[in-house]
Amino acid sequence: MQFGEYLKNRRTELRWTQPDAAAKAGIEQSYLSKLETGKSFPSEDVYRRLVEAFSLDTEAMVATLDSAELDRLREIESVRKHLLQRQHDTRSTTRRWLYAGLAGLVLGGALIGLAQIDRGGAATHYTYQSEGVILEGESLDVFAGVDDEPVRAAPDYAERIARRDALIARIDDQTIFIPDMRGPVFTETVPEGRRMWRLVGANAVNVPARFGWALVPGFALIIGGLGCFFISWRRP
Repeated sequence: MQFGEYLKNRRTELRWTQPDAAAKAGIEQSYLSKLETGKSFPSEDVYRRLVEAFSLDTEAMVATLDSAELDRLREIESVRKHLLQRQHDTRSTTRRWLYAGLAGLVLGGALIGLAQIDRGGAATHYTYQSEGVILEGESLDVFAGVDDEPVRAAPDYAERIARRDALIARIDDQTIFIPDMRGPVFTETVPEGRRMWRLVGANAVNVPARFGWALVPGFALIIGGLGCFFISWRRP
C-alpha cells in the first residue's frame, strides 16, 4: 500500500472531507491532495501534524506500507526508528530460526548415529546350567554322581547315604542364556560360595536393536532443522 492511499483511507474512516482534514492538520488542501495522490511526501513537521490530526499509528503504518514507500519516508525520525526496530526484530527472529535449525540437525544426527551403534540382528546365545552352590573347601565336581546309589556292602554306606541326601537337598538347578562364549565350564562367585556353569547348548536368536527407537526422532529433527533453515531463508 502507498502512503497516500493509507492517508486517504484513514481520512475516509474519520469521515472527513479533504478541506476538513487539511484544516485539522494545519496544511493546505492542495498539499493534502498531493500527499493522497502520491505526488508529494510529508516532511518531519508535516508528518507530526498528520499523526496528531489523524491519530496515525506509525508502527501499524510501517507494517502496512510497501518497502518503496517506506524508503521515501525514511527521513522522518519516527518512521526510521520503527524501521530500524523492525529490521532488528527480523534479524533476531531469523537468527533464532537458524539456531533452531542447527540444533535440530545436530540432535537429529546424534540420534541417528546412536541408532547405528547397535543395529541388532541375528546373534548366538549360549546356554549354561549349574546344579547348585559349591561351598568353601568343596571340589568343583561335588555334585558329580550325586544320584548314584552307594554300594550297600561298603562299610561307610550310611555315611555316603547321608552325604548324598545332604547334596540332593542343596541342588538348585539354574540355567542362564548369555551372548558371550565362556568356554565349556566357568565358575562364578556367589554370596554362599561358588557356582560352576557348564555349557549345554547354543541357539541363534534375533536380537532387537537397543537404540532403534532413535531413528524416527532423529530423522524428524533433521527434517525440522531443514524446515527452520527454509523459514529463515523465506522470511522477508
